Amino acid sequence: MDIESVTAQVTAGIEAQLRLASGDEAVEAAGHAILAGIAPALRHAGLAIAEQAAAEVSAQLADHDVDVILEDGQPSLVVRQPSDTITVSTDDLGARMTVRLPEDLKSELELAASDLGDSVNTFVVRALAGKTKGARRSTRSTFEGTIET
Repeated sequence: MDIESVTAQVTAGIEAQLRLASGDEAVEAAGHAILAGIAPALRHAGLAIAEQAAAEVSAQLADHDVDVILEDGQPSLVVRQPSDTITVSTDDLGARMTVRLPEDLKSELELAASDLGDSVNTFVVRALAGKTKGARRSTRSTFEGTIET
C-alpha cells in the first residue's frame, strides 16, 4: 500500500482549492497551515485502513494468518498459512463443558463446521486448541525500525 501517494493526492486537491483563493494571502496561509496539520492525520488514517483491510481479509480467510507489515514506513498485508498446524485428537473426549451461546453464533458455528465437513464439537475443539496454543506463545513483542506519524 502506498500511503504517500494517497496523501499526495489529498494534498494536491486541497492545493488546487487554495489556488481558487486568487492571491488572498490569509486564505492561502490558513490553507497551508491546515495542510501541515492534517498530514500526520492522513498518514494515521492510511495505517488504520491497512489494519481494517487486514481484519477483513483475516475474517474471510480464517485458516490463514494476516499481518500488517511496515517496510520503509509503508504498510503491506502478508497473508500466509499458519506456521503451526493444529492437530487435536478427538478420540478421547472425556471432559465436558457447557457453554451458553447466542443463537446466531451457534448457527455460524454449525455452518462453519459443516463447510469443513466437521461436527460442531470437533470444529469447536480445534478452534479452542488453536486459540489456547496461540495464547501460550510468548506475549513479548519486538519491533525493529522506525514508526513515523
